[in-house]
Amino acid sequence: MQNDITLPVPAPRSTTETALIEAMRARVSPSTGDVGQKAVFAAAIGVPGARLTELGSLPLGAVGHRLVATRYLIANGKVWLAHFAWEAPLERLAADGPERLRALAARIDAARAAHTDASARAYEDIEWARLASLLELSDGPSDDALRFLVAVQDDPTLAATLRARLRADAPALHDQSHRTADLSYLATYDLARLPATTVGEGALRYLVVADKGEMGVRAVRVAITAGMTPVVFFSAQDDADALQVRLAVAAGGFGVPLEGGFRESYANPQQMTARLLAAYAERFGDHAADALARSALYPGYGPLAENGAAIQHFRRSGLAFVGPMQDVVELAGDKRQFRALAEAEDPSAVTPGIILSSSEPSEIVARIDEAHAAGRFTFPGRLKAANGGGGRGQVVIQEPAGVAAAVQKVLGEISANGWDPGVMFEQNIPETIHLEVQVARDRYGNTRHFGMRDCSEQRASQKVQEEAPPALLRNDPALEARICAIAVRIADACGYVGACTVELMYKSGHFYLLEMNTRIQVEHPVTEEAHRVRRDGELEPLDLVRLQLRIARGLPIPFQQEDVVCTAVARELRVNAESWRGDLKDSRDGERGLFLPNAGVFDVIDIPTPPAVLAALRAEGVEGIAELGVRFDVGFEVGDKLVNKDPTFGKLIVSVTAEPAQHELRYELLRRACLTVLRLTRIEGRQVKPDGQVIRDSVFETNLRDHARILEADMMKEHANGVAADRHVNWVIRMLRTEESKPTL
Repeated sequence: MQNDITLPVPAPRSTTETALIEAMRARVSPSTGDVGQKAVFAAAIGVPGARLTELGSLPLGAVGHRLVATRYLIANGKVWLAHFAWEAPLERLAADGPERLRALAARIDAARAAHTDASARAYEDIEWARLASLLELSDGPSDDALRFLVAVQDDPTLAATLRARLRADAPALHDQSHRTADLSYLATYDLARLPATTVGEGALRYLVVADKGEMGVRAVRVAITAGMTPVVFFSAQDDADALQVRLAVAAGGFGVPLEGGFRESYANPQQMTARLLAAYAERFGDHAADALARSALYPGYGPLAENGAAIQHFRRSGLAFVGPMQDVVELAGDKRQFRALAEAEDPSAVTPGIILSSSEPSEIVARIDEAHAAGRFTFPGRLKAANGGGGRGQVVIQEPAGVAAAVQKVLGEISANGWDPGVMFEQNIPETIHLEVQVARDRYGNTRHFGMRDCSEQRASQKVQEEAPPALLRNDPALEARICAIAVRIADACGYVGACTVELMYKSGHFYLLEMNTRIQVEHPVTEEAHRVRRDGELEPLDLVRLQLRIARGLPIPFQQEDVVCTAVARELRVNAESWRGDLKDSRDGERGLFLPNAGVFDVIDIPTPPAVLAALRAEGVEGIAELGVRFDVGFEVGDKLVNKDPTFGKLIVSVTAEPAQHELRYELLRRACLTVLRLTRIEGRQVKPDGQVIRDSVFETNLRDHARILEADMMKEHANGVAADRHVNWVIRMLRTEESKPTL
């Protein structure tokens, strides 16, 4: 006999409950974080020291906070006032607070009652200077200011029109008044998104560098040349005498020591903020808050660069972040959400697969099995962590029987790295070319791309050489333009601010968008060396780091897309503290041959000059190079020790502009130039133990010889002179495992 089970029937919602639920859903709030009513009320009525905690790095200090708080009060005030317990908390901050808030709410109601389509249209052509005068809310908003802000909130067409006008007018507006531009931006940006973290009035004075090695050194040098004071975080345990610290101190800046190893120091936003605030208090005294308002944190491509929680922490602490907002990182930096963005732009430009938000192994396995049975994709497949990167957090699965083990492995990596949960399963497209598009976008929505890079020379899913622009697409400019246009539209769709990269796979004439890196990347110099920017009739060098800092100042990108000019072909060689060992077995795949890292002290760092390289090339019978560039980005000097660091300690970038008659041979000229640069480069030293002690009679190993082997390979000769049909991201390792001889440098 079967028992009857009676389930309780939920009571119907009352009209009041239903109204409250609908009202709560109608509130305007950023997709990430919460701009709470208590902070909004206090800032809107001008309580001294009140700030929107979630938006702590707003420009213009108290005025900026009061302006944005007023906008949120206009958007959400009715719900908050009717359904939240707010009077007692506000009264504790200001005895007359509730009375002042009711009066302000009544004035907002009056402004809303007077709002008409005609009155909103009258604001479409408002002069920015007049608007700024309305928005100086030090003494509270005028009735005119409230009428304008109500119109922006209640009329989406007006808001869109003003944002488009501001995007177009931003360059001229900043020439007249940075403050006017800040006020206009804060009055018109979309409240459903977090505002860009920018320094008020363009007054970035202190660049706080939170990366190390060659990128940390690059950031310090750019800050110095831009007239900023560098402030450098460093691990007291490992990097007290690092080059970026020495450069910062010599330029009048200072270092901020952090305790612990790499993860405890460079990946710890809480320790960074506490140490920085203490250092500012000691150095600037009563002016510490002003100095912080003129500071921005530069993450480079270190562990904070794509960490939404870290970005949120810095914002709450009042420190501007050079890069996107955390809601953008969580949207575009998540492979699942990026896939949805890309699919909306071009459904054919993503690989067949499914997105899974679960962290339960059995559920993930079941969903993959169901989708495979339904014909959504075929095996082999690739399981990827939604927030992995650099080849980590992904497994290729050859057949359905391997799904369960792969799920356990990827979930384990997600847990070990502290990544957000969620995975993707996609049909594996083997032996592809790895391409990417460099993009930058300012807070006004001006978006520019800087062409494409080919990053297919890899080992263990990590890049070792990069090329810009891709030789592969030299005869297909239409496809390159289409890919770049999609990358720009994706950056626009997610509201990106700063520098980013859209990565994709390419095979047999088809491309598949992969992900967005919400930071500047290691290989960005190869794009810089291949491009120039036309300004006032002159071609100026492209400096993406300096452009990042300009955007962090709240300034617009100062050139149009047509001003970005490709002037050279370039190749970047990552110089690593490692060398190829064909006699050792790689535990990752069981095959013999791997790159073995080491550490060392630098005794010689000697990079050839362009004239020396050109002379050597002519002696070899190589002609046709009109202009040659040799650049070495490095984080160390002679006498420095490299211990427990990322193996990439430098980047050698070679660029070639061919004479017109030799234009078709430009990639071959680049290949030959790279080989000559490698032959003339001397980086020498002795190995050291983990404690820094020099190992007697040892030789510090680098991968310079291995770069030469790659460039001498038949594959690269075919690539430089035509199309290498068998070239893909795994060819380097296969070649090194099969070739026994090395060229002599």
